[in-house]
Parts: sequence; C-alpha cells; structure tokens
Amino acid sequence: MVRMKDIALKLKLSQTTVSHVLTGKHELYRISPGTVARVKKMAEELGYRSSALARAFRDRRSYSVALAVEDLTNPFWTGVATGAEQEAERQGYVLVVSNTNGDPTRERRAVQMLQERRVDGMIVSPVTVADAALADLHKEGLPFVQIDRSVKGEDVPCVRTDHGAGSALAVDHLVKRGHKEIAYIGGPEELQTFELRVEGFRKAMARHGLKPAAVRLVAPTEESGAATVKELLAASPKPTGLYTANIKLTVGALRALRAEGVAVPGEVEIVGFDDIAMADLFSMPVTTVCQDVAAIGREAFRALLRVMNGQKVPREQLLPPRLKVR
Repeated sequence: MVRMKDIALKLKLSQTTVSHVLTGKHELYRISPGTVARVKKMAEELGYRSSALARAFRDRRSYSVALAVEDLTNPFWTGVATGAEQEAERQGYVLVVSNTNGDPTRERRAVQMLQERRVDGMIVSPVTVADAALADLHKEGLPFVQIDRSVKGEDVPCVRTDHGAGSALAVDHLVKRGHKEIAYIGGPEELQTFELRVEGFRKAMARHGLKPAAVRLVAPTEESGAATVKELLAASPKPTGLYTANIKLTVGALRALRAEGVAVPGEVEIVGFDDIAMADLFSMPVTTVCQDVAAIGREAFRALLRVMNGQKVPREQLLPPRLKVR
C-alpha cells in the first residue's frame, strides 16, 4: 500500500506538503501550482489511494457537500450540478444533490443536512430574497455559498452570472437590429435573478433613449410565456422585439409565435436568457444570452472549499455572459 511518506521520499518533499496537497489544503497553505501538479502526478503513478474513512475520522469531516438547486429539469441547473460535481471529485469530495423545486420546505430539509453535520458545507440557490432557512444557517456560522441569487442583507458569498450585463447584451442586439418596440417577459422580482435582469433591461432601454413596449412579470414557465406572448401580439403597437428572461419563457414564447403564424425573426425577433440545446436547428432562429453554467458550479465549489477552510471569500463573484447570435 502506497503511503504519503512514499510520495514525499520520491519527490524529496516533506510529508506535510504532500498531505496538504492530497487532502485539498494546498490553497490554504499557498503551495505552488507546480508542486501540486508534481504531487498529484506522482500519486497517480504510484497508485496512491487515500482511506476515506481514516481521512474523515482524522479531519472530523465527512468529505461530502450538499448542492440544493431549484429545478433539475432545467438545463441551467443540471449544468451547474455537473460543474460542481466535477470540481468536488477533483478535490476528493462527494456531492449530494437535492432538487428543491423552489419549495421552502424542501430547501429546509436540505439545510438540515448541514445543521446535523451530515455534510461539511452547502451550495444553494435561495428560494426567495428573504430566505429564513439560509438566514438561520448564517447565524449559526455554518459554511455555505449561494449560486445564481442571494439572500438580501446576509454577508454570504454568491457566485452568479452578471444578469444585468446579460440584459444589456439582449437589448443592444435588438436595437442594433432596428427594433424600437421591445417587450420584456420575466419572472417575479421576488427572485433576485429576475429582479436583476429586469433592472438591467430598463437601464439598457433608457441608455438607448427607448421606453419598454411592455414589461410582464409572470410565473417563469412555458405556459406563462406562451400566454403572455399571445396577449402582447394583440396589443397596439405590437412589439417587434421580445426579450424572454429564462429558457422556459423562451420556449413558451416560441410556441405561441408558431401557433399564431408569426414569422421569426421576420415579424418578431426574440432574444432569450439561457442557451437552448440545438437552437441552431430550430426553424425559428433564437439569439440567446449564454451563461457558463459549468463554471458557476465549479467556482461555487471552490468558494465553498475556501469558506470551509476559514479563508476570506468575496461577497459576489460575477461571471460574464456572452451573446450567441443566430
């Protein structure tokens, strides 16, 4: 059985340095990336395998982390989970994924795993901006990181896309294409994600000297997207540009436009937030504001690891969106 001592002797390093690398503490002790790479390569070559039970007993950690997200049927959240899981595995942790479905009761059950010390930390997307369960976690001093949105008034790290910048990309594109009657369809402002996106939309429209043709805050579902588009098509003047603030609203909007026989982008052009898989194959081309979902998950896990190790982490880490024009 290969021991840390064997790796240290091979590399002429201290056993402490090797231990810090193989237990994921190299960032805390500022071990150089070159040394980290050498240790990991040698461990792989020698077939080193850590004893999870011994490590957990020694460090008083479970080496498992919870990820509580809103909706695993949404490609955004599955992408975030994949990114977080890959980074967790790289750091020697197991990721326990919970689907809250936006339900405070289900979220509280996930939170209890951390309160009962069944996991070492948590990555979570708050159900609302005034999330009592997460406020309690913060009061208890337990380690967690937020993704996509944050609880107002709580000094807890959050990793998310720059939603306002994404809205600006959408508006700028539609204006560049000659649209002046631009409508926004988004979810309720109780969710910070949509609060920031509609705020970014209004600011971008004002920057261009335009007033929104309409701002509709609805349930973020395909059904709501379809119903809202049908209503807007009957309005006068009818919007020629639509900005839909999540993937489900975008899909619902496209279905409504197809049902009404509206040519896209000939009569109405649409920009959606979140990329849609195989959108380039659609008969109705859709430009999308893309988020690096894997990076959100990956950076959230890295931030949580630093929190669990007692390191200082910025209140917000914003990742830039990009526009995919079709």
